[in-house]
Amino acid sequence: MKIVSGSLKNRQLATPKDLSVRPTTDKVRNAVFSSLFDLVNGAKVLDLFCGTGAYGLEAISRGAAHCTFVDINTDLVKKNTMLTGEKTFRIVKGKAEALLERLNESFDLIFIDPPYGKAEPMELLQKIAENELLANDGVLIYEESIRTQFEYPVETFEITGEKKYGETKIYYLSVKK
Repeated sequence: MKIVSGSLKNRQLATPKDLSVRPTTDKVRNAVFSSLFDLVNGAKVLDLFCGTGAYGLEAISRGAAHCTFVDINTDLVKKNTMLTGEKTFRIVKGKAEALLERLNESFDLIFIDPPYGKAEPMELLQKIAENELLANDGVLIYEESIRTQFEYPVETFEITGEKKYGETKIYYLSVKK
């Protein structure tokens, strides 16, 4: 697994030796970032359930100003951020659901990539809305299995796009205006 584009292009990332983490493929990540165009440059990014940190590191590589990585196990993201030499990030260890109330800032891009079927999209998105974590013109990218029912707070968010890649489904959401 590697960073696909930008200043860190082709940088190899440490990946799990077991199946406890399911990293997003390079192909899917590249497709997601291609759809974001120039929203990444200068963005403040939140990478929830970050695992290896691939989404956040890809964003930094493409010009994001800062990334906050959140995961219950931060070993891989620590290793990968050290390998890149980047300093424009912070790593927060803990359960994403609990930490959302303590972040106290808004983000231009939020990537949510939980273990398939192990998180409640509705609960996560409600906490993001309640704590105003997504900027008004920001984009939230939620990755999930095509088999998982995706429910979200329709009064707060709108789906602006959906894309399927094999067993993976990507949802693009924004704050309802």
